[in-house]
Formats: sequence, structure tokens, C-alpha cells
Amino acid sequence: MSRTFIRQDVQIRNSGTYDDTLPAGATLESGAASAEDDLNSIRSQINRLIGETNWHDALVAPTALEAGTIRGIQDINEALHALEKKRVLRAAKTLVDVTVGAADNFVILGAGEYPANSTMAVGLVTTLGTVAAAHAGTFGTHALDEVGGPTAVDPHNLVKIVDGSTGDPILSGGKEIWGLLQSESATDGHTATDAVDRLQISFVVVNNTNDDLIAVPNADIQGKVINYCYRERIRLEDLSQGDFLNSAAIDIGAGATTVSRQLAYDNQGVTPVDLTSNATLDLEGPGLAWGIRDDQEAALFTVTEGSASGTSSVKVESDVDEFISDAVNNHFMNGASFALGNPLEVIEVGVTPNTINSFGALQVQSVGALDLESGGDLNFTDIHRGGSTWSDADGIALAAAPAEWDDFEAKFGEVSLLNAICQAGVSATQRVVGEAEVLVDTAADVDVGGIAGGSNLNFQLPDMSAGDFIQNYDVYVNGQRMRGGLNAAADCDYYPGTSLADGQLKFEFDLEIGDSVSVICFA
Repeated sequence: MSRTFIRQDVQIRNSGTYDDTLPAGATLESGAASAEDDLNSIRSQINRLIGETNWHDALVAPTALEAGTIRGIQDINEALHALEKKRVLRAAKTLVDVTVGAADNFVILGAGEYPANSTMAVGLVTTLGTVAAAHAGTFGTHALDEVGGPTAVDPHNLVKIVDGSTGDPILSGGKEIWGLLQSESATDGHTATDAVDRLQISFVVVNNTNDDLIAVPNADIQGKVINYCYRERIRLEDLSQGDFLNSAAIDIGAGATTVSRQLAYDNQGVTPVDLTSNATLDLEGPGLAWGIRDDQEAALFTVTEGSASGTSSVKVESDVDEFISDAVNNHFMNGASFALGNPLEVIEVGVTPNTINSFGALQVQSVGALDLESGGDLNFTDIHRGGSTWSDADGIALAAAPAEWDDFEAKFGEVSLLNAICQAGVSATQRVVGEAEVLVDTAADVDVGGIAGGSNLNFQLPDMSAGDFIQNYDVYVNGQRMRGGLNAAADCDYYPGTSLADGQLKFEFDLEIGDSVSVICFA
């Protein structure tokens, strides 16, 4: 019998169908009926592992912005290892009471007061352990030695300080006191104890410009009993589940379940924030405001910051029903303005030194039974009355009876006091007489006179625009006194012309050439 030789390279052929979309599960194994099925099962799993469209697609960089070497399983293994060993800092709190010396602003830690992690990571290193700076001076004295951190006010060896009894921050001049953990030994990785290679905490606060740490005055920390929270360097894989809560550094008042502004108010009670320093609320930005509202959320009192534009304000809002100031002395250093809502009602007192400004008619009156229009008097007096023989302590009254108002109106008209005084002064000292001759025959109800006599007189008559036209001016024609009226409808001898200021009159009869017109002014 002859023999058949089958070549090895053709004995098993390639798959007839390539399928990398088979669903995952046990059927990839139990459902395979051929080597092709087994291979397709493997292809489907590879496709899912690489996460591309096809099982044979090449791995690519995640995005164009993250171009780099394609990572294989070994690359991923090395990256994961580096991640697990990455150094991070975490806060670790001690509840052991530490007493600061009676006249110190630092404290040397003693037995039982050391961090739980006694391996010291000294300086800018990656050593695992508690972070501390080497004390460059004489150990046992205050120092500002730091391990550089993200900012000048957050070095890596910064220590949080709280009151050992209450857990509250301790303040100096209104600022929270912190500490710097410092080592007697500069050797990185050494083990600190209270016998050799000791540790101390130097107490600090942020300076007034918020860009550096400075020493705390001894008086603000001496004799205090504190707890502290230090920082230790660990690997990322060593983080505990509680580290993400940052529970080591959170401070909650006794008995409190939430931290809120209302809780702070309640805890504060009537005790001052600090008996030795002021408390300041800052508004650091244009337009920011502190406000107090009523139960209906309506504004009562608002302080608004506007220093850059000169618009800072303190407002007692419209929802306040009554504003009371019972201070012994109320001082308005730059005067005061009232009724600013209506420009015609504004009154300024002292805004212009020694002056009352009214932007509308200024009325002075009493209230109730002494209202100036119903029962009160308006009197004038000053410092010089006391040195005179004037006996009435109320001074000079504006009026003593209604008849005086009538008499004033009859003599001067309803004019101002100054106008009446001027009229009285002129009539008492002088009168003005104007005479002119008619040059042109002039019909009734036509202007007679004007500038330089106008078109029909040889001289200009006096100005008759001041005072009362009927009471303060006498008009004569050919020596006979005329009867004046306010207009043509009065049916009198004459009435005002177009311009009394230019001496123009109108007569209700014709004037002829050669007539004489005379005006006597008492205004």
C-alpha cells in the first residue's frame, strides 16, 4: 500500500470566517465546535481587551494632546507601581495635651507628645515620615525654619494648633495661630525621641499682607494647653479610607453636628471674640455688601463697599419703620441732606459750611397748636440782643396781627420783604419824574414812548416795571392826573404798554402833537 505524505504547512488551514464580535460568557468555550470557533472566541476577547473597533487594530495614544509611546502590559505595570509608590502628605492629629511655657512662643515636645510616626523626613526630601525642618539656630528658641510648600504661608512642616479643651483655633490679633515643626537633628530619616534628636513647635501667624509667616507674640500663646495636627509623608497606596474625609484637620464645636454661621452665632453668645483685640469684618471688593434683613427678607441695614469710586454707603433701608438715635451728641461731620428722593424737596444742613440750602421753597414752621399758619409766631433774634436794651426775649416777630399783613399788601403788594424794603427806601428818599412831548399825532390804544422816546415822544419815560403799577406810578397829560388800569378792559385813562421797562404806555384817547406826558415814579 502506497503512503501519502501531507505537508505540515497545509494540514491545518486558516479560519474561513473571522468574527471578533462574539458575546462574552461561558458559551465562548462550550459553544465552540471547531478550532475556528475557539479562535473567534479568543479574537472577541482580545477585541474587548484592547477597546478598539477590530481585534487586529493597533493601539493608539489616547488623544492628540497626549501623544506618546503606546503602553503595553509591562508599561502599565510600571506606571501602576509608580502610582502606588507616589508620595503624598496627609494630616495626622494628636489628642495629647501639650502645655506651652509660661513665657514662651515655642514648645519642646516631651514624652508622650511626639507624632505617632517618629521617622523624620527633614527638609526638601521624599523620605517617608513626619515632615520637619531642621532648626538652624539654637534648639529651644523660636525659629522660622520651614520646608518649602505650595506658598509662603503653607510650608510642608506647618502644624495646625487648637485649644486642648475646646478644639477651637487660638487667635492672636484676630488671626489663627499655627506652628512650624522643627527638628534638633538635620539628618533625614532619623528617629526622633524626647531624649535625643528632639522636636519643637515654633508658633506663627500670617503677616498683615498675607504673604509670609511671622512669630506670635509670647503673650498670645504662653501658658496655653494645645493639641496639634502634624503632616506626614506616605505612599499613595498607604492612604486609608478616612484620609479622603480629611477628618484629622476638621474642627467642629462641642455638641455640633453641622458647621454654620447660625451655629457660630449661637456658640458665641454674648462673649466677645477676643478680650484683647478688635474684630473686623472686611468687604474686599467693589459693590460687596453686609446686610441685615427682617423676617420677610426685606432690607433693614446695609453697608456697601465702594471705596474705589467714592460710593461707600451705610443705609437704613425703607423697610425700617422708625430710626432712633438717643446718643447724647449726634455729629454729622460733613453736614446732612434730607429728602433726597425728590430734588425739589431737598434741604442741606451744613453741607456747605454754616449754611442751610433749600432746593425748593424754604418754609419754617412749628407743629400742632404752634403751627406758624394756625397759632405760632416766627421770631428773629441773635447773640447781640442780649447786650442791647431790647427786653422781649423772643426777639422781633415777623407780624403781630392779621391787619399788618393787609397793610403790607396795600402798600407794597404781595412782594418779597426785600422788594418792600426797597420800595419803602426809594419812596422815602427820592422819586423819579419823567416828562416828554408828543411829536406825532397818536391814536388811542397805541404804544406811547419807548427807547429814546420811541416814535412819538421826544424823551424816554421812566422804567415802570417795578413795584405796583397802579400804586407806585402817577401819570399826567397836559398837567392833569390820569386814572390808571391794569389793561384795556379796565376802561381807565391809561394802561401798561408793550414794555414798561422802556417806559411805554397806552392811552384810551388820542394824543396830539404838543401834548405833554409826565410820569412820577414812587417805586
